[in-house]
Amino acid sequence: MRKTSSSLAVSKLAQYAEDPAGFIKADGKAYNQKAAAAGTKAHQRIGAGPSKAKFLLATALVLAALIYFGVIEV
Repeated sequence: MRKTSSSLAVSKLAQYAEDPAGFIKADGKAYNQKAAAAGTKAHQRIGAGPSKAKFLLATALVLAALIYFGVIEV
C-alpha cells in the first residue's frame, strides 16, 4: 500500500498557480524536459564534492605562509 504525502512543494504550488491547465497536462512534471535536465546538471555541478587536489594545494599554501611568516616553526 502506498502512503500519500500530505506535504506540497512550494514550487509545485507556484507552477499550478501560474498555469493550472498546463500543470495538469504535464501531470505535475516539468514542462520542458530539456531545461529541467540542464537545471539538474547545473545543481549537481554546484553541489559537487570538494576536490582532493584543491584541498591539498590550499593546505600546502597555508602551511607555507605560516612557516614563512614565522607563525609556526619547523
